Amino acid sequence: MIEAFVRDNLADAMYIRDFKLIESDGRVIASATVDSTHYGEQELWFSVRKEFVSYVCVDRLDAFLVAMLYPAMLYGEDIVVEGCVSQRLLFNLNNYAIPLLQGFSDSLKKIKISAVSESKEIYGGAGVGTGFSAGVDSFCTIYDRYVLEGRPAHKVSSLTFFNVGSNGDWLQHGSTEFTRAKFQTRYAALSKFAEEVGLDFLDVDTNLHFFHHWWHSYSHSLKAAAVVLLLQKHYSKYYYSSAGMNYSGMLERSAFYKNKDIGAYCDPLLLPLLSTESVELVSDGTAYTRSEKVLHVLNYEPVTRYLNVCVDHVEAWENCSVCDKCLRTLLTLDVSGNLESFDKIFRLDLYREKRTEYIERQIERMESDPFAADNIKLAQMHGIKLPSIRWIRLIRRAKNWAGGPRRLVSKAVRLVRQRA
Repeated sequence: MIEAFVRDNLADAMYIRDFKLIESDGRVIASATVDSTHYGEQELWFSVRKEFVSYVCVDRLDAFLVAMLYPAMLYGEDIVVEGCVSQRLLFNLNNYAIPLLQGFSDSLKKIKISAVSESKEIYGGAGVGTGFSAGVDSFCTIYDRYVLEGRPAHKVSSLTFFNVGSNGDWLQHGSTEFTRAKFQTRYAALSKFAEEVGLDFLDVDTNLHFFHHWWHSYSHSLKAAAVVLLLQKHYSKYYYSSAGMNYSGMLERSAFYKNKDIGAYCDPLLLPLLSTESVELVSDGTAYTRSEKVLHVLNYEPVTRYLNVCVDHVEAWENCSVCDKCLRTLLTLDVSGNLESFDKIFRLDLYREKRTEYIERQIERMESDPFAADNIKLAQMHGIKLPSIRWIRLIRRAKNWAGGPRRLVSKAVRLVRQRA
């Protein structure tokens, strides 16, 4: 038996076993035991509403395997699945995904995954899904793959919302209590859009945060893919919205995102390797830059009422209008002449107070930040007059001029900006 072999020969190993499916308070909880050198013996669980129980994969542990892949590699523990996994997934993880992830992070170690049994069975689900957060990326996928898509095999048939890190992660809050409250608040707000367009909206809760004690960006693609694999009896295709760069940008900037954002580093390569015989995972939207996405979804009216890009409002579901993502989106809308259409969901007065300073900061960051470069190039295309980097540096020196009269400093700053 593989269990006896592994327990006798692997000192540092992670075991995934004992799948359970129980009903509680109108929801179904799918769980498995994770027995690890680092974590000890813990339960990893996912929770879905009872009405979607038929979507849950109960005879394979694919979801739990992918959920624990990053932690196992980080702590150097081989994975032993004491149950069945999809043959395609197991083969691709061992031969391709693990080396790819090692390229993303120097902290990840090569491990070996084994399972008691493998299966090539195809479930035959016809669902096509995508996540919905009301951000630019998710709206772009919905517009292309639902509104404009006419072929049923490729047209989105339901939306999802997973509590796997975008609502706040363990490193920020130290527990799942805060993230679960925000998850429920955001789901209630987002449900209005799903009802408006007539699509099912699946919410999936989980304690996966407990096993991923690092920034969400390090492993977000793996966490989301794990939930999709849990639901692979229903889905034949799942679009995972890209992180806002096109293929050219990803190739040019991959080194910048190493050890920072797994999606920006390798999603178009990684997601196919997480697919199974039953469900295809697709990185969608990588044909566009971020500014191209913003301009593209302007053709879809609900965007003016539901768009939410904020990363600073940790409790309310609204745009603060001054965080980096709000300012970045507002600048795109501004230079393209579409700002006023979003006055109901953004505080344009707050944006205008920050506009000059933000533009200067974006010009300074053009070499290192692809989103800054994208917005500045868009402004230049629209004939927006921008200060040169030389004048911006002079402004910085004037602001930091120690000992000078405040009036003189202010006058110097105004003069520099006028000349720019």
